Amino acid sequence: MKNTKPTGRTLDMTKGSPMKLLFTFALPLFLGNLLQQFYNLADTSIAGHLLGDAALAQIGATSALYSLITNFAFGLNNGLALNVSRSFGAGDKKEMKRSVCWMVTLAFISALVMTVSFLMFRKPLLTVMQTPEDVLDGALSYFTVILAGIPLTMAYNLESALLQSMGNSVTPLGFLLFSSILNVILDFFFIGNPLNLGVQGAAAATVLSQGLSAALGFLYILKNYPEIRFGRKDWKVPGKFVTEMFWTGLSMALMSAIYNLGSVILQSSINALGSVYIAAQVGGRKLAEFFYIPGIALGTSAATFSSQNFGAGERARIAKGARSGIFMYFCWWLVALVFVIFLAPAAVKFITGSSNPEVIKNGVLYLRISIPMIPPMAILVILRNILQGMRRPGMPLFCSCLELIGKVIFALWLVPAFGYLAVCICEPVTWVICCVVIAVAVFAIRGEFTNRHI
Repeated sequence: MKNTKPTGRTLDMTKGSPMKLLFTFALPLFLGNLLQQFYNLADTSIAGHLLGDAALAQIGATSALYSLITNFAFGLNNGLALNVSRSFGAGDKKEMKRSVCWMVTLAFISALVMTVSFLMFRKPLLTVMQTPEDVLDGALSYFTVILAGIPLTMAYNLESALLQSMGNSVTPLGFLLFSSILNVILDFFFIGNPLNLGVQGAAAATVLSQGLSAALGFLYILKNYPEIRFGRKDWKVPGKFVTEMFWTGLSMALMSAIYNLGSVILQSSINALGSVYIAAQVGGRKLAEFFYIPGIALGTSAATFSSQNFGAGERARIAKGARSGIFMYFCWWLVALVFVIFLAPAAVKFITGSSNPEVIKNGVLYLRISIPMIPPMAILVILRNILQGMRRPGMPLFCSCLELIGKVIFALWLVPAFGYLAVCICEPVTWVICCVVIAVAVFAIRGEFTNRHI
């Protein structure tokens, strides 16, 4: 390992206290995701205050589809990066270069396919989602600009995943900080004076800021990680190498995408309830996502920790890492409960910029049902990322399919029957079911969490 480790910032997670390592790695991710959520809240708040409830509904009507795209890119790149992480843990420099080469290749091809496909079917997708007529044109304008920027979104996520696979979670935070600050500045410039581009301006600000951050990330990696620069010879690998890497990336992408596909289907049932409920869902959901961010950070950390230790043959450490990740998430959950009890109404009003009591009431309802149910979601997120790092993508993907089935059932039958209350309880119900399933699966393979299994 000593002679093969890149010269740039890295973190070897095969040695030392699992809790300390997870915390050290997850903290920049947590701060980065926290920053991203603050940006999302600011973006929504700026649009709501400058353009009103109508613009908020236009952006909100596409939010599930946008999350589907970004989470697919996030999952794909994190999955592809697991190969890099395992070779890093094993100290195999040659394997790392090959993995980086094909990570870039597969991500580039995926970005092109996604961009063309979504642009071709953007209007039918919004129509199928029952987007209200008074919202459709604005939503289409916003969504078109976002879709044109998919390659930049993919590049931005690729660079972050690559750095994180080698234990560097600090540098991506810097690029995210730059991107978020620039995005907010451009929001005022594009949405308000002097350009007055409306919701299209909000989308353009997002795409441009991600593109500039991706360009800076490329230059940073080129300068600081010369050991992973690849050439033509690194494309020459066995077909099995590419196939396994692709399916690992695709399984994590599908895990994220299936979850968000369920959200897209659920969003269509929310859209059918009208603009008041769309606006309430935007406010409540964005605030709830603020409290889900430790799951994103700890999940990514758990996958990196698991894959590095799996590559190094240190399987007993993986179980310790899982317990540490779940414990830390539970501590954050207590903070979330305090917020929901005392500050939820004021926060929803601030985020939406709405004075409509129905918008505020329903946004608060969403928070007060979702946040208390974080514990099963925490267990689910940590365990399925641990399994991904151990080259066991089947059960995580199965749980994502269960979540999709649950959201389809709610969208088709329960939301029409019980209204917005069904929207609020949908995810907590699926979390509990999937938590039980994946916990049983991990118990069944508990023998693999020992070094004797190797």
